[in-house]
Amino acid sequence: MSTPNLLRGGAGALALLLPLCATATTDDAEIAELRAMIEAMKDQYETRIQSLERRLAEAESRTPPRAALPPGDTGSRPMRAPVVHQAPTPAPTRGALSAANAFNPQISVILDGNYYHDDLDGEGSGLVGQAFQPSGGDHHDHDHAGHSHGTFDNGFNMREAELSFAATIDPYFDAAMHMAVDSDGNVELEEAYLQTRALPHGLRVKAGRFLSGFGYANAQHPHQWAFVDQNLPYLNLLGVHGLQDTGVQLTWLPALPVYTLVGVEALQGDQERFGATFGDETLESLGLDEAGDGPRLWTAFAKIAPDLGDQHALQFGVSFAHGDRQQELHAHTHDHDAEVHQTALDGDADLWGVDLVYAYDAPGYGGKGDLRLQSEYLRSIKDLDIIASAHPEQLGDRRTFTTDGLYAQLTYGIAPRWTLGLRYDVLGLTNSVGGDADADYGSSERWTLGLTWGLTEFSQLRAQYARNDILVAEDTRERFDAFYLQFLMSMGSHGAHAF
Repeated sequence: MSTPNLLRGGAGALALLLPLCATATTDDAEIAELRAMIEAMKDQYETRIQSLERRLAEAESRTPPRAALPPGDTGSRPMRAPVVHQAPTPAPTRGALSAANAFNPQISVILDGNYYHDDLDGEGSGLVGQAFQPSGGDHHDHDHAGHSHGTFDNGFNMREAELSFAATIDPYFDAAMHMAVDSDGNVELEEAYLQTRALPHGLRVKAGRFLSGFGYANAQHPHQWAFVDQNLPYLNLLGVHGLQDTGVQLTWLPALPVYTLVGVEALQGDQERFGATFGDETLESLGLDEAGDGPRLWTAFAKIAPDLGDQHALQFGVSFAHGDRQQELHAHTHDHDAEVHQTALDGDADLWGVDLVYAYDAPGYGGKGDLRLQSEYLRSIKDLDIIASAHPEQLGDRRTFTTDGLYAQLTYGIAPRWTLGLRYDVLGLTNSVGGDADADYGSSERWTLGLTWGLTEFSQLRAQYARNDILVAEDTRERFDAFYLQFLMSMGSHGAHAF
């Protein structure tokens, strides 16, 4: 019941007291006094109601028109990201938070396990994340506790249990923390950040450790993926964790007729692939100095979503990342010498990204008829100098490494709570070395078919088949089939995902 209706109801209830008071006394003066009191109270209620209605009208007149957003999801379908965008929260008033919101965060646990089998005795799972590129591989020796979203053994696997906390701290900040625990008991802090709630003009600041806003899939946790594993460009250009770093993000959501979000980030630059630097052991073995103080990694991104009506959503995105320090250690052998030689390179790197997402929210029950198309293109360019080598004549030589990749995936609700998915991903449309040395290499590609059964909004079962054609060396390929059975179970309160 609204406040004005409640107040009017209270006035009516008081008016009913008049007959009772009249029967309780025959004193005309007392009756007159009671009548006067009731009339005074009614006048006060009416004045208060008019004041509240006037304030409401003034507030509505000051509110700018909202940017067009893609349509929202009803939330009745199992574990589907709603077709909405996260917009900056309006500035709340003091005292707007209840004790429950202030002290009790939302807590959830998501269990992610699978059965996996490939034709290479389980080696294929690792190969898809180590597809050949002239500047590939995990180049630093920082400790990641052995945690990985991309490698499975033949047989049963418990990929992770994700533990999440989220809460509104006060009228000015939200905060969230996400931790992943693998089957060996290793715990990794995936995200731990604060986010502002009350900045003006559509501005929002995020600070801490978080998944970068670069691209589209980068900000998603594994349980949000439409397939069991990550796509080839992300796995090989960014690593199994994507761009996940410590720093600060600033986004701006202007009040425009078309949804437009612009963001920039300053990150420490402690990455697995793009923005990787040498660890202490490598630096000591090579006699090199540290990479220098951060931040060393910078990103910028923009998202645009035109209004297509209640059932359709479309978003375009462009992203750019620049790493001030890119350090890599390459190993190679000669035909006449079985000894492994190492070459250390240092320089900077650029990463470009374009993404497109279209979603159709069908009127059918349980997601039947829903359609979602998602695609991204990534291009990595690294300009590096040789700073240490077994061949002194190569010192100072420059190498330019260029590798790109593309994925496109389509999911369709074939029946209530049943979704069929098809994905094609490729790494190395361009896969080359330039500068003081020139070479071109082939590409790796994969086709994936998946079927997901969303029993409820808290549980999912998925069957997936992939046909892999992976370039594992300059002139060596591995072609193999891989089969997955996955379960995802959600316990506790888990907030809605962004579009």
